[in-house]
Amino acid sequence: MSDWLSDLGGLWRKAVHDVKEQLQMPGPNMFLGNVDPVLIRFDRSRPLADVTLDADAQQWLAPTWNRPPPDAFDLFVLLCEPEGGDGNQIPVYINEHRLGTLTAIDSADFRSVLAAATAAGKPLIGTALRDRDAGGKWALHVYRPEPSE
Repeated sequence: MSDWLSDLGGLWRKAVHDVKEQLQMPGPNMFLGNVDPVLIRFDRSRPLADVTLDADAQQWLAPTWNRPPPDAFDLFVLLCEPEGGDGNQIPVYINEHRLGTLTAIDSADFRSVLAAATAAGKPLIGTALRDRDAGGKWALHVYRPEPSE
């Protein structure tokens, strides 16, 4: 009887593991805790805003699962107020890891939604496209907000 229960328990653990693995996205995943963020409503018809990646960003853009990732997919990124010398460029993060910055020109499209989120004391979350550049390294592009009317 105990062998039968042991086998059943093993099958259950395997089934739970397989379901969890299928539900995981190719990452990276963002964790905000219990904070209610402001999500940028974006317009897919507008050109994407390129993120100038920091030197160590590749490790944070790498997939978090053990299967081959798709060539391109959407993920969430955190946009923050610029600190110090980057006054015109909005930094882009995943969790506490800075990935890079938007250019000063691209940052202008995000300033009003960032100011509103900051005034409300909430983090600003945008949707980004992670794909590969011509050299095969990960690249990141943020979908621009819908134009204000």
